[in-house]
Amino acid sequence: MKDEQIHILISREKRSYFFASLCSAIAALSMFYKVFQNDLYLKILKFPWFAFVVILLILGNTVHGFFAFKSYNELVEDSDLNKVKSIKKVYYKSFLVNFLVPYIVLILLFIFIKEFLIAFIAVILFSIMSFGCYYFDLKPTMNLK
Repeated sequence: MKDEQIHILISREKRSYFFASLCSAIAALSMFYKVFQNDLYLKILKFPWFAFVVILLILGNTVHGFFAFKSYNELVEDSDLNKVKSIKKVYYKSFLVNFLVPYIVLILLFIFIKEFLIAFIAVILFSIMSFGCYYFDLKPTMNLK
């Protein structure tokens, strides 16, 4: 791969990681704020699953944002393609564990409380997000030579 193409790839990846870390931080802060703004913490007594899911979502977003920012900092201008690919793999492992697993638990919570329409919509959004990330971000980068 040419140096100019690598430079463009690194710039695009850094922008993507920075945006992901920013979105994760905003999402975690927004969820934390909403818990206290709407007195949702009082529902913990009635629904222990609710507390588990909310804490998992906040922690998952925070840790995912940390790994995204870590990936942003690891990419430097003189990185080669193999380093870009290895950073992308670590980022997506973090994405699976810290971001997608809490949303699967959230979907299970919706099913548990018999909110099937919301669970169905969440499954559709989860599927679109998962397949979109794989086919439009991970797979093209891993296929580069």
